[in-house]
Amino acid sequence: MIRELQKADINKVADIWLDTNVTAHSFISSQYWQNNFELVKELLLQATVYVYEQNQEIQG
Repeated sequence: MIRELQKADINKVADIWLDTNVTAHSFISSQYWQNNFELVKELLLQATVYVYEQNQEIQG
């Protein structure tokens, strides 16, 4: 199911964001992504974001 991001989802979604960016952009220091983690969490809550959920678990 695709649905809009809820505040309770932010940690899972931010973890997906971090893991994906570290993997996809290995040419950038992982510290860069980690340093921006809290800011991204704040910004995601201000944006219109949709999540894909399967078996009540956010997949992406």
